[in-house]
Amino acid sequence: MIIRDFKPSDLEFCVELFMDVFNSEPWNDQWTDDRAKQYLMDFVSTPGFIGVVAANDSGIHGFIFGVSKCWWKGNEFFIHELCVRSDFHRAGTGTNMLQYLEQTLTTEGIEDIALLTNRDIPAEKFYVKNGFKEVNRIVFLAKNLNG
Repeated sequence: MIIRDFKPSDLEFCVELFMDVFNSEPWNDQWTDDRAKQYLMDFVSTPGFIGVVAANDSGIHGFIFGVSKCWWKGNEFFIHELCVRSDFHRAGTGTNMLQYLEQTLTTEGIEDIALLTNRDIPAEKFYVKNGFKEVNRIVFLAKNLNG
């Protein structure tokens, strides 16, 4: 497995992987190819985008998409998506991608990484295992405009 920077030619493979992962348990989303492609393209085209992929001869098995953004104490990186093929879970793919990302960010002078994830799913335990901590002062709020 090779961990490397995202290339634009990786996008279609990332879209397929994204739909395979997030249209399955525990998320059960209903992504279509067009919506998933637009969703990921929005990140790729954002200023400060950084992407990392895990690949081998048979394709891309994981990726991280996020953005470096200005913050009061310096730039921070926000992970928008981290996706690993389900049969590569617990094989070190996600951890290796995070380590590669951390090295890249450190080289660029970025000291902080932030993200949002659902509570009580395997992703939460994965991030905690990799050194992330809950920020108690943050409250995530949402509002549905259709009702």
